[in-house]
Formats: sequence, structure tokens, C-alpha cells
Amino acid sequence: MPTFTEDILLAPESEIVCYCSAVTKREIVEAIASGADSLTAIKDVTGACTVARCKEMNPRGR
Repeated sequence: MPTFTEDILLAPESEIVCYCSAVTKREIVEAIASGADSLTAIKDVTGACTVARCKEMNPRGR
């Protein structure tokens, strides 16, 4: 099972945030920097949370 940083603010940019779509913290930060200003916009830009298997695949269990 993959390891993760408990506090996402301390996580490296390469850490996977969305395991279903393999979206990294860097991709989320870049989406926000590029103007994504809502969760929906971040999902649209990155593809995060689009497979609906997070609880199953995420080592955080959520």
C-alpha cells in the first residue's frame, strides 16, 4: 500500500492526492494557480475525483 504524508501541506509536490486518477499535489496547486477557483474547476482541470473509487484506492481511506 502506498505511503502518504498525514498533513497534505507538508507533503511533497509529487505526492498523489487522487489515487483513482493519479493526480498529484503539484497538479492541484498548478490548477489553482491557473485560475481554478472551485472544487468543480479543479476536478475539471485535473481529472481528480472522476473515477469514484477514492475510498477503495486511497490509503487514507477517504
